[in-house]
Amino acid sequence: WVFWGGKMAALAVVLIAVLGVGVVTSMGVQVYHGYANFEMDVYLKGLGALVGWPFLLIAVLALFFQVVTNQKYVGYALVLLYFLSQPVLGALDLNHNLYLYAGSPGAPYSDMNGFGHFWTGSLWFRVYWTFFAILLLLAVHLFWMRGKETAFGARLRIARLRLNTSARAVGGLASLGFLGAGAWIFYNTNVLNEYVPPDVQLERQARYEKDYGQYDGIPQPRITSVYAEVDLYPNERGVDIRGRYTLRNKESVAIDSLHMVWSSNTVDELELTVPGGEVVHEDSILGYRIYQLATALEPGDEMEMSFSVGVQNEGFVNSGSSTDLIYNGSFINNMAYFPHIGYNDGFEMGDPVERRRHDLPPIERFPSVYDTAGYNENYLTPESDWVEFETIVSTASDQIALAPGYIQSEWEEDGRRYFHYKMDAPILGFWSYLSGDWEIARDTWNDVEIAIYFHPGHDYNVDRMIESSKKSLEYFSREFGPYQHSQLRIVEFPRYARFAQSFPNTIPFSESIGFIARLDDPKDIDYVFYVTAHEIAHQWWAHQVMGANVQGATVTSETMSQYSALMVMEQEYGRDQMRRFLRYELDAYLQGRGGELIEEVPLFLVENQPYIHYRKGSLVTYAIRDYIGEEAFNQAMSRYVHDLRFTGPPYTTTLEYLDYLEPVVPPE
Repeated sequence: WVFWGGKMAALAVVLIAVLGVGVVTSMGVQVYHGYANFEMDVYLKGLGALVGWPFLLIAVLALFFQVVTNQKYVGYALVLLYFLSQPVLGALDLNHNLYLYAGSPGAPYSDMNGFGHFWTGSLWFRVYWTFFAILLLLAVHLFWMRGKETAFGARLRIARLRLNTSARAVGGLASLGFLGAGAWIFYNTNVLNEYVPPDVQLERQARYEKDYGQYDGIPQPRITSVYAEVDLYPNERGVDIRGRYTLRNKESVAIDSLHMVWSSNTVDELELTVPGGEVVHEDSILGYRIYQLATALEPGDEMEMSFSVGVQNEGFVNSGSSTDLIYNGSFINNMAYFPHIGYNDGFEMGDPVERRRHDLPPIERFPSVYDTAGYNENYLTPESDWVEFETIVSTASDQIALAPGYIQSEWEEDGRRYFHYKMDAPILGFWSYLSGDWEIARDTWNDVEIAIYFHPGHDYNVDRMIESSKKSLEYFSREFGPYQHSQLRIVEFPRYARFAQSFPNTIPFSESIGFIARLDDPKDIDYVFYVTAHEIAHQWWAHQVMGANVQGATVTSETMSQYSALMVMEQEYGRDQMRRFLRYELDAYLQGRGGELIEEVPLFLVENQPYIHYRKGSLVTYAIRDYIGEEAFNQAMSRYVHDLRFTGPPYTTTLEYLDYLEPVVPPE
């Protein structure tokens, strides 16, 4: 064993040396930038276990190929074939890490949540493949060349002679470890959790559209009121939800059936209670249930239904572990975790190639902006218009739980903390829940309370966020109309996703795009200031004025928020800095259009295409402002908000917005 052990040790030393140089270099860069909190455990786990360990397993595989083939270039070719096989197997929908050598689920790191629950699954797969690597090393030991015999038959006879008691013991223990770890992994990934290969997931998407697309657009009641009790369990990564909806028939015809849908990939347990409703169809795989109502719901009539949802993220999965329910920084919204009314076209397959493969018609584009039938639904929450919202949310004793609305009461019971929130006016049917161990920075603008919830130690940009909040509230209130709430909260969540999202009076904001940013260079684009302004602008553009479910819908939310934030940025940093920002927007727009799968449309007909409504939207609205002047442009927007805030159906469109814009545009 000394001979092959020396080779293996040399490979390991090279690997450790390369990673060690990386660590030392990184620490040097940190010191150069004035940062001395090195967190060696993060280096050890991140570079050692998550990066170095798989490379060591691949080194064992390379040694195995070289020894067994006894042909250097054949060994090289087999290693190359191993690397080439990874994307090929993925394309063939063979993606279970139980048969992908050295494969394991990812374990992303967050300063808020560490490696979290991701670490467990990743570690088990590494242990599993390490036992297999020991078997490969045993084969290396048995087939190691020490004489002149090169024929495989002769080497096989020598290998049998070397298979002594010690070798058998090592092989037996490694086999037991490999099988035992594999069984435990299979139990977690395929029994406690459902393993769905990509091709099966595509088949389900296709079947969803084929079976239920016929119900798209049928009359259904709208949600007008929501009450929910939500129990978050961060340590167990679970949630229990109990609630009720008030439904009203806003159609001109009677409704005799109720179609309920839910995200079957997320929800583990679901109970629905529909008074006077009989289940006539249920599809638990795709999350679709149809109730026949004993008494039809006449136009204007109301009914109440209740529901119970359970989510248990037990064990670990093969890939794609949930980043919503975690130890610290949980963030869920109603779209994925609550039941919904009516067919959801968001579950449909979007790839044109896959649609052809599954005999689906070309993807349906957004309804035409000239199709007035689409004006009766808003594009974000077609199952509801403006709803009354009240909720009680509980969490672990050492965390705070947040939801849109104003705190009514707070208490502790059975080692858990409870928070009662209620909104004082109707909101869009889009809300969220967050739980974490935060520090809170508070300030005020006029009579509005500003609160920033941040992870301890992440106070680098809190003052910048508060400053942006004040200046945004000042500018938007002056130019577009009053802010509808008396509170504004910005809440940090882990960096597993890179976005901020605006809910009524509450803005979840990713750790990675603001809270740990370092913007010391005056030439840096202050994206912390900008993203804050953009999300606050959504309190006007979406949470006051909401577009119809037709082409151009996202202009009235995203494009208008882009323009609003640009104006606050320019007021703070001047036009020179804005040119840098718009150059970035132009590059992103051109890159985005290069990846367009269907068709680029004009801005006023945008069909939820981010490179258009964000990037092109910034350039176009800034240019219009230059052509007609900020005062004229804002005057049109102010009238637009004043006349249409909290209205619908019918919801507004870009055609209607152009009617407000045209009068302020000079004839030339």
